[in-house]
Amino acid sequence: MRREAVDLGLPDAAAGAPVQRTWLRWGPALLLALLALVALVVLFPFITGEYDFAFLDVATDTHQGRAGSMHLARLFATEGIPGWSFSIGLGAPTLFMFNDPFMLLSQLGGADHVAQLRLWVYLLKIALGGGFFYLLARSWAERRETAVIAALAYSFCGYVVVNGIWDSETNIFVFAPLVAWAIRRHLRTGDVVALPLALAATLCAGVFFLLVGVSLLVAFALCVAAAEQPRAMARRWLLGVLPLCALGFVLAAPFELPMVLQLFDSPRIGTASQLERFIDRGLAPSEGYQLLLQLGGLFHKDIFGVANYHWSWMQYLDSPGFYVGMLPLVVLPQLWRGTAADRRLLVVGLVGIAVYMLFPLVRLSAFGFAAPYYRGTLVWVTLGLLVLGVRALDRVLVHGVDRRMLLVGAGTLLVLLEVVAWLAPVQIEHAARMAFAIIAWGVVLATAATGRISRAALPAVLLALLAVELAATAWPSFNEKRMLVKPDERPFDDLSLPALAAIRADNPPPFYRVEKTFDSLAWVLNDALAQDYRGVKSYYYHGRSVVRFHENMDLLTGSKLVNHTNWLPSPGNRYMLHSALGVRYLISHIPLNWYGLQKVAAGRGWSVYRNEFALPLGVVHTRQVTEAQMQLFACLRRGVWLKDLVLANAVVLGEPMPRWGRLADLSMPAHDSDAGVPPEYGIVGIGGWTHVWAARSDLDDPSKYTESHYAEPARALQRTGLEVTHFANDHVAGTIRPEERGILVFSIPASRGWTLQVDGQPVPWFAANYGMLAAPVEAGTHRIELKYRVPGLVQGLWLAGAGLGVLLLLLLRARRRAAA
Repeated sequence: MRREAVDLGLPDAAAGAPVQRTWLRWGPALLLALLALVALVVLFPFITGEYDFAFLDVATDTHQGRAGSMHLARLFATEGIPGWSFSIGLGAPTLFMFNDPFMLLSQLGGADHVAQLRLWVYLLKIALGGGFFYLLARSWAERRETAVIAALAYSFCGYVVVNGIWDSETNIFVFAPLVAWAIRRHLRTGDVVALPLALAATLCAGVFFLLVGVSLLVAFALCVAAAEQPRAMARRWLLGVLPLCALGFVLAAPFELPMVLQLFDSPRIGTASQLERFIDRGLAPSEGYQLLLQLGGLFHKDIFGVANYHWSWMQYLDSPGFYVGMLPLVVLPQLWRGTAADRRLLVVGLVGIAVYMLFPLVRLSAFGFAAPYYRGTLVWVTLGLLVLGVRALDRVLVHGVDRRMLLVGAGTLLVLLEVVAWLAPVQIEHAARMAFAIIAWGVVLATAATGRISRAALPAVLLALLAVELAATAWPSFNEKRMLVKPDERPFDDLSLPALAAIRADNPPPFYRVEKTFDSLAWVLNDALAQDYRGVKSYYYHGRSVVRFHENMDLLTGSKLVNHTNWLPSPGNRYMLHSALGVRYLISHIPLNWYGLQKVAAGRGWSVYRNEFALPLGVVHTRQVTEAQMQLFACLRRGVWLKDLVLANAVVLGEPMPRWGRLADLSMPAHDSDAGVPPEYGIVGIGGWTHVWAARSDLDDPSKYTESHYAEPARALQRTGLEVTHFANDHVAGTIRPEERGILVFSIPASRGWTLQVDGQPVPWFAANYGMLAAPVEAGTHRIELKYRVPGLVQGLWLAGAGLGVLLLLLLRARRRAAA
């Protein structure tokens, strides 16, 4: 098998080179020691506990991840692993909170210790990523020193130092070299086990399945293009590699199939016109500034500044960053003096990277053309540069330095750096640091070419200088110009905590929701996860149902951001909407004088109000309003008040259901759009970022309609609505007592995982109120039970079982062939 792989044109370790003794016998141990040393230098303030490993700049998503980890830690302690959580806004599947198994490690110490463990999980990922790249590099290099140098560069590349602070982004960094190694192992030895297992591990680590699939196609194209016999290589991929990759997808089905189903329930899956627009954009060449950003990314994206000051594409974590140290780039031209396979690899690799930079199509396809992200596709270039660097550096260590090619490498990099600095606003200190590194590598390698640095000593010199360069580059990314967080300055530990304690002391019902008139941390909207309450606002990968509700109730601004539906705000000062959603308590640092609010507790800077008209989790409406009727309110000045008033009196349906209720009379409020509008609604500001809260204390009687059209219907719905007798995130049971037949509607977003039973009998549900669970019920007392099961999990387990069977058969066949 090995001979066949070489014939196909794969450059192999020691191909045509004399075997040399090396002073490095324990490469992995040295690599681990160097990783620990660099990490200790650049992360010292975090390791000692001076700062939490979290940031308050654009990387506030680190707090979003931290909040999610705190919530999951509490769920594990009380409910195990539920598939649904009512702390994610109005409720959502928890699947995307499990998209990083490493995150589970940060929860082992409980919610109170997530911040401390998060750093050590990050360091574990760095060690694993470096170790897996070492495996890959050893298959390309003769010298162990080469593999250690390249793995060290990979471990502190620009991607992991910047994007890695975003927990889930680090997973592709960890597993990409493992999959690449498994592919190479199959092509060289015929192994059938490593590849499907590595790919399954990658998918189960939450790496986006489309990114994985497109990455494999990119690797296929590059392997065929670089092979001496392209047809033979294509045949090996089509008959061997790709079927094993498909098996890896099957093995990951218990995790991946539910993820896919939730993904297709997201409004971020674009329409045909959106898809066409992104494809057109992908086929067009990159704009000049985008090309400039990518070239600058070779020198670490911090060349353009850090955090909120970053001059970037979209945002700091979405912009291109390809930094792998200057050494691999300086030595790249050395491959031109190598074998024909080396030259072919160099050309194909550089052309592939150029295509990636010139045409956005490839990277956009990795996200299904749903967003203009770089994200995990950055690792393609990182791996490509370092694989080329491994071959070039190995040639330097085995055959010596070609001074002409050294001049080409260092000179080209200095010119590119000057072009970036001339055309873009750059950080002079960082640019100077990169220029110094390029010159230093040139001097060291030129000195080695003259023999003043012996070939035996050169690897140690290169390792030492690389460690210094990586540390000097990574330190500013973590420690300078960032809004760091001290342990005693945790933004979640604010006045919300004593207010929540006061709420729990007020003897609330089994299920209730809480909202606040402020965010504890900027726009992240995940206070509920960190502070352990059930709120309304949230930042998450929301489903279509809950987004549709927010859109039709005028809670979203229709932002042009591709992912604007991630941010779901609270109802602001629309107190009737709070009631309809079951918000029983409000925490405020300003006085509230809304109809039906009673102050139940107060402290320094905070007050807790109980909403006497908060509706139960499920209510039975005997009156109906169609969505077409609700659309008529859009043209009225106070349309949002009318919509909220409707939810207190009727259920909103796509089409009338005459058997289960009568159409509501909307003539009263429609005569005058301002008739009876409470003053709070007169100053409402609706929007994802800018909802305004009423703080007026001089209110008269809100209106002549409030008592009869809001308070009285709310009291009636409270009497007949769901009295919860058992509550867990994925299992709710209780009793309803409607006096007439009607539509039972829950303030729970419709999701295919829910099943509903009435008096022990399964009942089909449908979506009402623009996306909430609903079902018809007869008059009388009924037992209600709701259960949530993760869609696709059972089918995924069956697929994985079949996949394991196929893998076992392949392994047995391979052993028989080996024995023969």
